[in-house]
Amino acid sequence: RDGDAIADEAGENPSVECNVDRGSSIVPLPSYWATSEGFAISPDPNRINEVQQLMSETWRVCYTRDRMMVGGGTRVPVGCRVANVLRIENHRGYEKFFQHKERVAGRRRGCVEPFATTTDGKMNLLDGDGGEKYLFHGTTPEAAHNIARNLFRIDMAGSSRGCMFGPGIYLAENASKSDEYAKEGEGAYMGLAAMLICRAATGRVLRVESSGDFSGSVTSGEYDSVCGDRLAAAGTFREMVFFHEEAVYPEFIVIYARVYDS
Repeated sequence: RDGDAIADEAGENPSVECNVDRGSSIVPLPSYWATSEGFAISPDPNRINEVQQLMSETWRVCYTRDRMMVGGGTRVPVGCRVANVLRIENHRGYEKFFQHKERVAGRRRGCVEPFATTTDGKMNLLDGDGGEKYLFHGTTPEAAHNIARNLFRIDMAGSSRGCMFGPGIYLAENASKSDEYAKEGEGAYMGLAAMLICRAATGRVLRVESSGDFSGSVTSGEYDSVCGDRLAAAGTFREMVFFHEEAVYPEFIVIYARVYDS
């Protein structure tokens, strides 16, 4: 079946990328990818320790109403235990993301203040063009596979959590924030939740502290993303919101168990 390949190669993660000719354009693929076209999900066991460290270092114990509204619970995990990491090689999606990132970089080069996140410099060596970051998105194991294949869809925005800052793709710099929206799976995934680690082109960031629909500020071209800064407003978390589907590429599926205080 076309697009259902599961690759079994999982290497380390050098920052050098290899160029693949896509007709009229050259798209530099990450050098650790095992395929040159189509769609594949590859086990990446050599990355488990790195992802564990990334999630642990960005995990902050803080209760918000979203944990109750989405998950129905008040207990906040003190951390997580990564069970598996899968690498997503969706060439159609990555090409769209790369082209969008290049457009953002060309539009903003030299005129955008740096925007720091807690994930900066903790995984791979991103080139920084277009404000490229790694950010988290909580989901279910089953939904993670669907997003890997079909990518994010703006028309599905708010289907599980609402749209505090407008109908877009919501990511977080803290793994514990995205964990609020992650749900445990069924069957073999019982007791295990899923999180996506995504590449995102933040570009020029509009920082806001109150709720509202800020999508127009991005779709107009004035900004490239929105930071809903509830950390500054209420001491909780910051969320990054994107209103172009091609601004986000889900690159890794993390299967993990929550860890609670005894």
